Amino acid sequence: MQNHKTTPRSEYDEAWKSLIEAFTTDFFDFYFPALYNRIDFTQPVEHKDKELQKIFSKSYHTHKVADKLIAVTLKNGKKSILYIHIEVQGTRKKDFAERMLHYHTRIKDRYNHDILSVALLTDGSSKNINNVYLFKFEEFEYKFRFPYKKITDFKDQSDLLLTLQNPFALVTYSLLEWHTCNKEQQKKFDLKTRLTILLLEKGFSEEYIRVLFNFIDWVIKLPIDIDKKFEDTLLNYQESKKMAYVNTFERLHGAEWMMKGEIKGEMKGEIKGEKKVLLRQLKLKFFISEQDEDIIQNCNDTSKIEEASDMLILGKEKEEILEVFRV
Repeated sequence: MQNHKTTPRSEYDEAWKSLIEAFTTDFFDFYFPALYNRIDFTQPVEHKDKELQKIFSKSYHTHKVADKLIAVTLKNGKKSILYIHIEVQGTRKKDFAERMLHYHTRIKDRYNHDILSVALLTDGSSKNINNVYLFKFEEFEYKFRFPYKKITDFKDQSDLLLTLQNPFALVTYSLLEWHTCNKEQQKKFDLKTRLTILLLEKGFSEEYIRVLFNFIDWVIKLPIDIDKKFEDTLLNYQESKKMAYVNTFERLHGAEWMMKGEIKGEMKGEIKGEKKVLLRQLKLKFFISEQDEDIIQNCNDTSKIEEASDMLILGKEKEEILEVFRV
């Protein structure tokens, strides 16, 4: 099974992008409150992620980072571009500040706007980084400083994190606890169960629950047999609370939990409808990129769609399912 350190960059990227797009104001309020207080969130917020693909080279996108580019209006009326850099690298590189400057200047060249760059470090290290790039030569001087936050800044605030309604409090708590699990599957199972029940009891909206659970589901990967145990545990939980099956499982994954025993009937329609159903179910469980979607949309073989649906029911990983359409 994949773990956090081997999960493809595209899934890592999409996991964070989904969070930030769903909870933009919460992100800044939690991690960068000073900046949050300067942004006018009554004005439209524009996400410009597709522009990053044009600005940065292909080699850049092989790193384990997730980036967001957001256009906002400050409270002083000025337009600004926010660049959010999220990094999960296990080893802090000495050129971090220089790389941030490089990203910053490339974006500024593109937009000719004021660029505000921030970084979030999601690895388990408590060490600080150098967030200043300084160049001096005789009377010449160039200085670039950016704010950053580490999830380990909150490591002594576990009790507080569990009481806050900001979704990134739970995200941060999840990552902090995940780093203590190492490769122990029982600890991961216990953590995933505890976080999921906590999420259901937090009083979040249905959208909040699904986005946050998808992130937790991405962070804490379990082998198929243990994942089945996880589902059974949730069934026992809902029975103890006298909750309907749909009330628990559809709140987490939408129709994905309802498809077992039903999907084959749904998949008997025309090919277009079959692909629509499969894509819907995949998106509820995995982070599906545009390239992934194109692979499925370009398939007109009903047998392949049915095979992929069976694999999804059996709990196969996304890459295994997509491989059906590549052969």
